[in-house]
Amino acid sequence: MALLAGCETSPSTAQSNQFPPIDSSRNVLSFADTLDSVLPSVVRIGSLQENAEGKLALAGIGSGAVIDAEKGYVVTNAHVVAGGKGFLINVPDGRVLKARLIGIDTPTDIAVLQADDLRVDAVSIANSDKLRVGDVVFAVGYPLGLEQSLSMGVISGLGRSASGGSLQDFIQTDASINSGNSGGPLLDSQGRLIGINTAIVSKSGGSNGIGFSVPASLAVQVTDQLLTHGTVKRGSLGIVMAKVSEEASEKVGINHWDGALVSSVRAGTSAQNAGLQAGDVITKFGGRKVKSPNALRAWIGVATPDKPYALTYIRENGIEKTVEIEVTAFKAPVVESLEQLGVSVRKVTEADHVPAGVKGIYVSGVTKDSPADRAGLQVGDVINAINNELAKSKHVCDKLVHESKGRARLLVYRYGVAIPVIIES
Repeated sequence: MALLAGCETSPSTAQSNQFPPIDSSRNVLSFADTLDSVLPSVVRIGSLQENAEGKLALAGIGSGAVIDAEKGYVVTNAHVVAGGKGFLINVPDGRVLKARLIGIDTPTDIAVLQADDLRVDAVSIANSDKLRVGDVVFAVGYPLGLEQSLSMGVISGLGRSASGGSLQDFIQTDASINSGNSGGPLLDSQGRLIGINTAIVSKSGGSNGIGFSVPASLAVQVTDQLLTHGTVKRGSLGIVMAKVSEEASEKVGINHWDGALVSSVRAGTSAQNAGLQAGDVITKFGGRKVKSPNALRAWIGVATPDKPYALTYIRENGIEKTVEIEVTAFKAPVVESLEQLGVSVRKVTEADHVPAGVKGIYVSGVTKDSPADRAGLQVGDVINAINNELAKSKHVCDKLVHESKGRARLLVYRYGVAIPVIIES
């Protein structure tokens, strides 16, 4: 369908060409003219679930951005709509509309809703591959039960990882993001969408100035697949990746640790057919620079199967070589236990100082570069549930992991806060 192909549209028509943007009537620095036409495209999303009386009631609030006004498509986070039995969209002009779930992709934490008669313009979309640390950004949404709110900051980092979805290549920002902002847009200084606000790092649950957004380029690919297929067809190259170490960088003749190290290549895969070998350092995929294994996993994971992509790697003397490689459909291996995901567990003891009422099993070990490690699971976490079933014992957990068919959805408690963790094998 390629709804958002190209991932770059014109800036807001309301933006001023003057820089810095000065409101001449008041002689103040202001981005108000730039953002005026964008803010109506940011909506509040209510997720409905059955209450004790069997009636649908509001169970959670999030945010979303209109990406196709004519067809009524709204992009948000998967965790905003997960488990919902119905959805409401509050448009900034005060109207409340019923919405339908079109598709949901938990690994990238992206979902698409559809509503009729939105009567607002769609957001413009920028190419998030061109972002730089230090760019001014705005986060828009409905935090902490408030009406639409705007916060300002900068891009603090790119290619970041955080607990949550298993496909991660986040934009980090210090723009204030709180509960309720999830699914709302991160905008550049021209009012264009560059990311979908997804997560924060916080022990208190409030903003500490470390927020994460799914890049627009990644969200676009996921959205296109959801609109075309109703689901995301996962891609694979047939390699196991790891971080580039000092030893690995010296071996291939580079003076940095960017990229993804090929740990092994499975026989009969497109990676083997393209000539990749263990020890190669992948630096580009599909024209994008690879900063980390997590970033490359994210892009391969949403790449269209059976389509060729350009892949650049270094094997020796710092010389890059580019090959054409076909992404194939991902087939999850059969997993029988937590250990195969890189997790060691035991019963919770008093010495663990776990708050009363928190049930589950204690994570005593996480193997480096394992699926669990890549998903962000940590020693000290308490696994409360797997695939929405209570983690009563290791035996029960192993059974639930086996039944998850390569994608286990965990609910873990960390510092007293419930955190979703998705582990893909």
